[in-house]
Amino acid sequence: MRRRHFVQTLGMSALVGSAGCTGQTGETTPAFEVSSPAFSSGDELPARFTCDGDGVSPPFVIERVPDPTAALAITAEYDGGVFSQPVFWTLWNVPPETERIPAALPRESTLDTLGGARQGEQPPNEPGYEPPCPPAGQPYEHRFQVFALGEELSLEGGTEQEQASETIANALIASTRLTVEYTHPAVTEG
Repeated sequence: MRRRHFVQTLGMSALVGSAGCTGQTGETTPAFEVSSPAFSSGDELPARFTCDGDGVSPPFVIERVPDPTAALAITAEYDGGVFSQPVFWTLWNVPPETERIPAALPRESTLDTLGGARQGEQPPNEPGYEPPCPPAGQPYEHRFQVFALGEELSLEGGTEQEQASETIANALIASTRLTVEYTHPAVTEG
């Protein structure tokens, strides 16, 4: 089930997130887009956002949200590989007019400072961003995907990351993403 969901989400984001919309005049409207002031797609994820740094969530800038978006959501996943739980962050019900998501969101199930947005959790950890900490010594791909949702989700804050991710994917209108790599340093004995 997880593999099928991932392929479906990946396929939809590739189709929706990479093309603009064509209006009646034939002009192309720029596509839904996400960026981060901390890194670009293809970069190395800065250690600040991993278990080797402060372990805080990264900031994002969201542009050209398509109509009729009712809410925004973010998921963050490892490339899968050996991980049994590759989803390490889910954030949903972000107001659609939100242009910036700040770094270091609190580890709370509901974020009043972000319009009542909600975050998932990976028990037994707290809700919110779980800093990536892959096995040492080799690069792992990490995907931060932003979704435009057709409806606000009725999920409670603190829902398990995997379930929240699947519910987010089922409500999408459009999505866009940033893909980065991270290599957890090997421990050297000295």
